[in-house]
Amino acid sequence: MKWVPVAIAAVLVVTGCASPRTVAPVARDTMTYSTELARAQQEQLLLNIVRLRYNDPVSFVEVDTLSTEDSGTVSGGLAGAFGVSSGDFVDVLNPAGSVERSATPTVVYRNLRGGAYAEQLLQPVAPESIFLLSQSGWSVERLMLCCIARIGDLDNARAAAGPTPAILPDNRGFRDLAALMRELQNSGDLLVQVLEGDGKDAKPRVVVSWHAGTPAGEALARMMQAHQIGLHPGLENGFHVADISSVGHRAGVAPARGRSILGMLSALSQTVEVPPEHDALVGHTIGGAPQRQISACLPAGPWGTVMDDYFAVRWSSRKPKGAAVAVPYRGYWFQVDDTCRNAKSTLDLLGHLYALQAGLVAKGSSNTLLLIGN
Repeated sequence: MKWVPVAIAAVLVVTGCASPRTVAPVARDTMTYSTELARAQQEQLLLNIVRLRYNDPVSFVEVDTLSTEDSGTVSGGLAGAFGVSSGDFVDVLNPAGSVERSATPTVVYRNLRGGAYAEQLLQPVAPESIFLLSQSGWSVERLMLCCIARIGDLDNARAAAGPTPAILPDNRGFRDLAALMRELQNSGDLLVQVLEGDGKDAKPRVVVSWHAGTPAGEALARMMQAHQIGLHPGLENGFHVADISSVGHRAGVAPARGRSILGMLSALSQTVEVPPEHDALVGHTIGGAPQRQISACLPAGPWGTVMDDYFAVRWSSRKPKGAAVAVPYRGYWFQVDDTCRNAKSTLDLLGHLYALQAGLVAKGSSNTLLLIGN
């Protein structure tokens, strides 16, 4: 009997499915969230600096909690077909499979306001915290120009820590002091210690010491003595010693005062360059030495003589490509250029101090010290 070719097909399917389950976030998600949170913090700081330049209200939003749920589904199949004829046998296997994964992040935001706003933004940062950072590698000159309002009888352009002043404040003496301390820091000759105060309610003391005999060291000693900055009489084992604290420990010694976070942001906002169309929307300052050649890292106008190149913000009509951080505002883009290392470091410093103040508010303490590396 002759077999008529007959095709017989059979399908065998084997599938497997892993039901959705919650798993720990994978490494790449952790890196992504960390990067985005850091970028968002810097953009928020820069945006508020630009707002202050326009005398617009500031706003701070913080991430309260961040969680993510990862779901994974794995399925697989094997399809087979075979045919039978008078002389041929055909067998075909076709594997099939798929893997699906999804992540669902959940972010809870908190708007900073009320008592937390006052404590975190308006409370001056303690000089003990500011000067302790210098021992972690931060430039003492940057810390002083950015964060200190006054030391002894030397004023650091306190008028800049508010709406744009009409007359450029003079902080030459303060800048000279900061430059001398930076010179000694670069040579490894400046030691800063934070000593606990005597008694239950006594505040910590900031003690600064440096070798006697060097030109910079002797110049710093003369400045501290002339401006009531707490220089100890005589020498201690060949060192000059001075108290730099928020409370004067001896008669005739003026205590140091730190700026608040809002005061720091306001002072830095004076360096924001605005487009010509917005000249009538912002305040203007006159005075100061003739401006040096404009660069992306030098403040526009007269503020380069007060802030030097520690911070500068430029504007552009389109989103800039070479920016370390950029934000849109009032139809323009404002940026810190990626080549401006000092400006980037200053913005990074603000982020650390902002987090420091948040920690102090959470603990209900104004004396906690935090050591941060550069």
